[in-house]
Amino acid sequence: MKFGKQVLGVLAVTVGAVAMVGGTTTAQAKKKTTTKPVTIYLTRHGETTGNVMGRVQGWSDFPLTSNGTKVANDLGRGLKGKTFKAAYAGNLTRQQVTAKHVLSYSGNKKVKVNVSKYLREGGYGSFEGDSIATDNALIAGVYGFKNGDEMMAKQGKNYWTKLQDAYFKLDKKNSQKTKLVKSDRAESSKQVEKRMAKEMLTIAKNTKKRGGGNVLVVSSGMSINEYLSTMTKKYKGTPLKNVSVTKLVYKNGKLSVSGNIGSMYYANKGAKLAK
Repeated sequence: MKFGKQVLGVLAVTVGAVAMVGGTTTAQAKKKTTTKPVTIYLTRHGETTGNVMGRVQGWSDFPLTSNGTKVANDLGRGLKGKTFKAAYAGNLTRQQVTAKHVLSYSGNKKVKVNVSKYLREGGYGSFEGDSIATDNALIAGVYGFKNGDEMMAKQGKNYWTKLQDAYFKLDKKNSQKTKLVKSDRAESSKQVEKRMAKEMLTIAKNTKKRGGGNVLVVSSGMSINEYLSTMTKKYKGTPLKNVSVTKLVYKNGKLSVSGNIGSMYYANKGAKLAK
């Protein structure tokens, strides 16, 4: 059977129309159905020598303790069965090593850890490496409190941002009389929140472009706290434990918290599996 050119043209248009469903081509529909939700596992690094010694860490590169490595492995075991599309960490050793151990023990060893300075801990400038106990009275005095415990009790969920801003204010006045240049001095809470929020959103968008999926992000306690304080009413300012996880879901151009903030579920699960 032979068809004229006009008939063939009509057939081609008809086939094209059939391939359109609600204004979406079959290729577009296929792409849409294969895109997975973007879920970010925002994690605090494992225990460090600075944590044990009660030191102000910030941008200083304190390594993980042997226990810090162990809990990172536990978190990995607890996350086994989760396939990570990508992984990110701040540019500090404690963050990167934690990420690598989590990936290795969760069955995602081949996933590369992307390093970003925007995910590092809040910077404390001239106070880096100080004893936390020694700095507490000085920090509390910025707001008229007697000590750090009183400040934490009275400031509630605002404690972490107020703590960051106290370091910023004191370092701006050069209370420690150091010769640090402006770019190396303590950050304000707004600076930390801004860089964290921008980087987290970029990670979510890029993951969605690549088809969605799970993402591991390892950062630090202060920077995570300051970031979360701006984005959810669930935030209460509770201190985050090492390797605690906060799940974030990306939808309609925004990230939102899913479940508990600073959950130890996966780490505890992994610790039980290790026995």
